[in-house]
Amino acid sequence: MRISTNQFYQVNGEKMSAAQSKVAELQAKLGSGKQILKPSEDPGKANLISGLESAKKRQEIYTKNVDAGETRLTAESAVLESMTNIMQRITQLTVQSANDTLGLSDRDVIATEIDALRDELLNLTNTQDLTGAYIFSGNKTSSPAFVEDASGVIAYNGDYGRLEINVSDVRSIAVNTLGPDLFSAADFKALDDLVADLRSGNGTGVRTKLDNVNSISDRLVNSYGAMAGRLAAMESQRSVIDETTLRIDELLIREDDLDYAEAVTELSKQSVALQALQASFVKVAELSLFNYLR
Repeated sequence: MRISTNQFYQVNGEKMSAAQSKVAELQAKLGSGKQILKPSEDPGKANLISGLESAKKRQEIYTKNVDAGETRLTAESAVLESMTNIMQRITQLTVQSANDTLGLSDRDVIATEIDALRDELLNLTNTQDLTGAYIFSGNKTSSPAFVEDASGVIAYNGDYGRLEINVSDVRSIAVNTLGPDLFSAADFKALDDLVADLRSGNGTGVRTKLDNVNSISDRLVNSYGAMAGRLAAMESQRSVIDETTLRIDELLIREDDLDYAEAVTELSKQSVALQALQASFVKVAELSLFNYLR
């Protein structure tokens, strides 16, 4: 009799313990919103979820990189647009002053304007971003892109490093335009010579410099197009990142997130089963004790 009673208590105690553990596990999963609480529950799924979460974090980093890249390229866009407008004005003035009907005083007025525009171009090549970095100096961001010596000679002062930004696991995009992509020392000298020709009334020299002015303008247009292409690539990559993140989220919902409706239903079933087991245990235990006392 005692051995049978011990077995009864042991077997039913194990059943109730297992049922209580199942209820507690479901309650914990409902609290966490996750399908598995420990990797040991399903190592394969745990590894998959870990990989998906890592991939999502990388997409977040790439999104920040794209934000930074677009900010940089947008700043460049504004500067290049200003440069292009200035060169259009210089072209207009050069064409106008190439006409020999203009007097020396008229050409001197134009020379003064072109000289001021030349100085503004130099200032724009040394544009700094919000952190104080020179945006056209390559990787020498602490140094001005172009410097002018005491005699007025201008030289490029940066390097030729490209700032590459990682925008995916397999792709990076260069975001910086280099100073030489915009101007050369010879370009500034040509503008200085144009000013000198205007002030000396050298119409032939002015007409010769028109080719130099057009060449500078063409290079700026090409640089603007290259910059716009990089900006378009950034915008396109943002769409790729957003789509990738969406797919990862969908997979995480399927593999990691708990189906609350299903879990609540299962918890209700397990709770009812546990209550029934407990009630049955109590009744049988009482009956066994009654028979024993008899």
